[in-house]
Amino acid sequence: MHQRLSLENPTEEDHNRFRLRRASAYADYELRAERWRVFYRVQQGVVIVELIGRKDGNHLIIEGKEFIL
Repeated sequence: MHQRLSLENPTEEDHNRFRLRRASAYADYELRAERWRVFYRVQQGVVIVELIGRKDGNHLIIEGKEFIL
């Protein structure tokens, strides 16, 4: 998963990596890897991972609690 952000252009969108549709105070982009979700920003060419969670049905779980972006 880390290569998807470090070796490739982290702002280039594809099926599993894309800019969030709605503005969020937490992140600008989402990367999907199986049940895991990585939310990140790119500032001056540096990827800053803000949140990592897992999907459980329609719920995003971060640190054991349901989280809403």
